[in-house]
Amino acid sequence: MKKEKNTVEEIMVPLEDYNTISENATIYEAIRILRESFHREGGAWHGHRSVIVKNSSGEPSGILTLGSILRAAGLKDLCLDDPYLKSLSWGWYYIKKLQEGTIRVRDIMQPLGLAAVRAADSITGAARTLLRHNVNSAPVIKKGKVVGILRTIDIFLAMDKYFS
Repeated sequence: MKKEKNTVEEIMVPLEDYNTISENATIYEAIRILRESFHREGGAWHGHRSVIVKNSSGEPSGILTLGSILRAAGLKDLCLDDPYLKSLSWGWYYIKKLQEGTIRVRDIMQPLGLAAVRAADSITGAARTLLRHNVNSAPVIKKGKVVGILRTIDIFLAMDKYFS
């Protein structure tokens, strides 16, 4: 009989299994690092859709997701074509940074404290946290340290016990 997994720690991806990037890196460097985490099996691509962001002390400070990068790239298209956005005070700031390629990871990352879960949390409680914060991954905290990342796919794969 298969042992049921009941806590976040049992289904999370350990921190050491993730690529990392400096919060001072450019968005272009982030794209390169994220691409390195993917591999192809048959016709499908596999890999993490996020990287761990580290501060100048080497400590985890955030998560940069594929979605964050796509939103930043989409903002570039929006900025160039939307006169309303250009009229906003911050609009020109981002237009300039995107055109220069100077957007930094820290500008678009998800800070660690935004939607963290504890290693001992239940899977259902963690699912509620991800849904409440509208994110697809969250850092897992144990004894005040980030020890892993919980992704929606991890929760999904552990859900079978709720429907059998």
